[in-house]
Amino acid sequence: MHSQSGQESAPFELLIAIVIMTFVIVIGFNALDKLNTETCRGKVNQGLEEMRTAIEAVVKNKSKANVSYELPGCFREEDAKLTIIDSDTPAPEYSESKCLRISAATSFSVDAGTCNINMLEQPEGYGITDWKKPETGILPGQYTLIRQSNLFSSAPVICAFRRAG
Repeated sequence: MHSQSGQESAPFELLIAIVIMTFVIVIGFNALDKLNTETCRGKVNQGLEEMRTAIEAVVKNKSKANVSYELPGCFREEDAKLTIIDSDTPAPEYSESKCLRISAATSFSVDAGTCNINMLEQPEGYGITDWKKPETGILPGQYTLIRQSNLFSSAPVICAFRRAG
C-alpha cells in the first residue's frame, strides 16, 4: 500500500525540479554568451596586436608589410571603427586601444606622388587609402604598408595600400 503523503508531495517535488533545471539552463546560456563575448574580444585584440606590430616594423625597419584587418562576425562594421589618433587628441570612448611605439612625426600619406618615390610601384590590385581619416577610420581589408624614404625629412612616411574588392 502506498503512502498518501508521498503521492501528494510528488507534484511539488516535480515543480521544484523544473524551477532548478530552468535556473541551471539560464545560467548556462549566460555563461556561453559571456564566453562568446570574451572570444570575440580576444579576436579583436589579436587583430589589433598584429596591426600594431606591422606598423611598428614598417616604421622601424624602413620596409613593407602585409597586414589584414577584419572584424570578427560578432561585431557589426557600423558599430566599430579603427582609428589612429595622436596621444594628445581627446579620444572618444573606446572598447579596446593599443599604443603605437612610433615617432609622433610619423605620417600616413595619401599623396600618390609621395607614395611612388624612387619608382616604387603600387602593389597590383591595391589602391592607396587614408588611415588618418577620422570619419571612416581604417576599413576592414587586406593592406600593404610601405615606408617611403624622403631625403628632405627624417620623419617616417607610411603609405597604406588596400586590396580592391
